[in-house]
Amino acid sequence: MASQSELSLDSSFFVACDLTHRALKGGLTSVSDLSVTQFRALVKLVATAPSGMTQSELSELLGIKANVASQVVNALEAAGYAKRRKCANGDGRVRFVHITKAGTNLVERANTAIVEELYTLFPTQNKAYRSILEASIAAGANIDPPLSKEAAKRYFASRTLVSLELIRKAMEDALREACGASVSECIVLMKLGEARDPLRIGDLARQLQLTPVTVARATDRLVARSWAQRLASPADRKAVFVSPTAEGARAQRQIADAVDGVAETFLWSRLDESQSRALAEAGHVVLVDIQSREEAERKAALDLLEPIR
Repeated sequence: MASQSELSLDSSFFVACDLTHRALKGGLTSVSDLSVTQFRALVKLVATAPSGMTQSELSELLGIKANVASQVVNALEAAGYAKRRKCANGDGRVRFVHITKAGTNLVERANTAIVEELYTLFPTQNKAYRSILEASIAAGANIDPPLSKEAAKRYFASRTLVSLELIRKAMEDALREACGASVSECIVLMKLGEARDPLRIGDLARQLQLTPVTVARATDRLVARSWAQRLASPADRKAVFVSPTAEGARAQRQIADAVDGVAETFLWSRLDESQSRALAEAGHVVLVDIQSREEAERKAALDLLEPIR
């Protein structure tokens, strides 16, 4: 069994991460048309109620530029979820941003919807899924420190969405800095390295839970970078396989180092060993479950077959 210092993330983690993000975002979009950034702002504001915070403080907490923060607050104010008020003391030009009752109600509804999506994806009667969910919540509490303990307890699912968004952005930035490639390119190249054998586009798409179009476009860019090559089979001229090149193998090592760096900063250094292991294994658990369900659906469809008359 790997110790915490030996843990690393492979392509399956990105699969689990993306599925979780879709589920969490689905919970948000089911009750609101706010963007994740706008919702992140509301989650911050609800934790500082009733005092609120200045727009510059909100900008800093969210890690966004001042003009973007201004656009976010404008959108929240137009929707009736937040309100600007002049500072009672000091510089009259400084305005505090406060969450409204409607904003608090929205966070309540969104959190409930996100919890339902989380439990659908990670059914708690499954021990492995329960461990992953608990580790994800613990990671969320550490990645984005709460401004209020009470708010952290009440809105843990919303904060998990916020934290996952931060990890996704950190991974994207680290990968671009390390090798200049997009996340989809890096995931495809990671999977090719893990497989050790050439894979078809369809196989890559199925194993990474991506569309064939997304994988094909990522492959085109990898080939253009000379990181991958296409291979044809004399036994099946229609089948096109993909494998990494020697340059691609070097890029794989850069990608692995970048991913491990983000994992150490955001996960392993903030979680205990059991939580770290649960997250490291999350992708494999999710993929096995997906494959089991797909196989069950395939067999169920076979049971419905009837003779052609």
